Amino acid sequence: MLVSSTKFLLAPALSFGMGLNFIQTWLSTSAGGIAGIIIFFFLSKWILQLYSRYFFYYFHLLKTKIYGSLNINVPKFIPARRFTRRNRMIIKIVNKFGMAGIVIITPILLSIPLGTFIATRYYSANHFLLVYLSASVLFWSLFMTSAISLF
Repeated sequence: MLVSSTKFLLAPALSFGMGLNFIQTWLSTSAGGIAGIIIFFFLSKWILQLYSRYFFYYFHLLKTKIYGSLNINVPKFIPARRFTRRNRMIIKIVNKFGMAGIVIITPILLSIPLGTFIATRYYSANHFLLVYLSASVLFWSLFMTSAISLF
């Protein structure tokens, strides 16, 4: 369950390797994935609220510089935002796939913590986001458990 709450792709194979049957594997990976989604969903909301309440103003608006012995606070210019390779990739995913794409690829390609954070960051206004992410975990858990048990 712990592996499926963070890196979902490895969980069904690991469960079968431990000797669990089909139903046990599906239930344990689904429960662990949904638990991870719930934990990281509310943790992401809390982190985003904390950032917007305290750190945004500290890092972006209250940068001042004290000049020598004059003790004059002069607002420092806010540097332009740097777009790194990772930031560009996240923006491309959000623009290209939208909420449905993020929800679908979160358990498999993205990890559950990263995908949940991105979905919460960009689509927190949707009241059914947690339900969609949980349904995606249930679907991928059933699909991967079936595929591994057949082969």
